[in-house]
Amino acid sequence: MTSLLNILFPVILIYLGGKELINSYQLHQRKEKIGLLLNNESKGKKAINLRKDIGQKNVSFERIAAKNSVTLSFLRRFQEENSWKVYAVIVGFSFFYLINQLFSFVALESDILLITLLIIIIVVIFVPEKIVKRQTEKRIRKISRDLPLIIDMMAIMVKSGMTIENGFKYLSLRTKPINKDIAVILERACLMMEVNGIGPSIDLVQREVPSKEVRMFCTTLKRSISYGSSIYDALLELSAEIREIQKLTIEEKIAAIAAKMTIPMMIFFLVPVLVVVVAPVIMSIISTFSNS
Repeated sequence: MTSLLNILFPVILIYLGGKELINSYQLHQRKEKIGLLLNNESKGKKAINLRKDIGQKNVSFERIAAKNSVTLSFLRRFQEENSWKVYAVIVGFSFFYLINQLFSFVALESDILLITLLIIIIVVIFVPEKIVKRQTEKRIRKISRDLPLIIDMMAIMVKSGMTIENGFKYLSLRTKPINKDIAVILERACLMMEVNGIGPSIDLVQREVPSKEVRMFCTTLKRSISYGSSIYDALLELSAEIREIQKLTIEEKIAAIAAKMTIPMMIFFLVPVLVVVVAPVIMSIISTFSNS
C-alpha cells in the first residue's frame, strides 16, 4: 500500500503541475491573440501602440524572435512568471521521485532529496535563459547570413523605380519564406515609417538587431538618403562586402579546425601507436626478468 501511494502521489503532482503549466501558457497565448485583434482594428492605432512600445528599453530582438518561435515564446514567458517555475520544479522533482520509486536508482534520504531539489531549481532558473540566449544568437547569425540577398532585392527594387519606403513594405511581405525574423523586423519598420518617416524606421532596425551586417546596411541607407548618393550602387557594394566578410569568417573557422584537432589526434592516434611500439619492448623485458 505504501509503495502504491509513493507511485500515485508523484503521478498526481506531475499531472496537476503539468496541467497548470499548460493552462497558464494557453491563457497567455489567448491574451496575446486578443491583443493582436484589438491592435489590428486600425493601422493608426497599431502604429501608435508600436511607437509607445518602441520607447521602452526592454524591447529587444528576443521579443521579436519569440513571435516566430513557440519555444522562444514559452521560454521568455517562463523567465518572467515565477509561478511557472514553481510548477516546473514540482513536475521535475515528482518525475525524479517517480522514476526512483520504479527503478530504485538511489536510496531516498533527506540529503539526496535536498540536493536533487536544489539541482532542479538551478536548472529551472538558469537553463531557459541559456537556451533563449543561444537561440537568439543563432537567429541573429541567420539574419546576417540572409541579409545580402535582402540587400540585392532592395537594390533591384530601387533600380526599377521603387522608393525605399515601398521597398520595405514589399520586402516585409515577400521575405517570410526566406527569413521570418527579417519579415517581422521590416514590418515593424514599416509601421514606424507611417508615424515618423524613413529615418526613425531605419534607426529602429539598427537598434533592434545587434548585428554588424544590419548596422552596415542601415548606415548605408542613411548615408544615401542624407547625401543623395546612388543607393543602387551602394547596396550592391555593401552586399558584396558582406559576402566577402562571411567568406573570410568561414575560412578562419576552417583554418582553426587544424589547431582544434591536435589534441584529439594525439589521444586517438599517437597513444595507440605508442602502445604498439612500446608493448613488445615491455613484454620482452618482463619475459627476461621472469626467466632470470
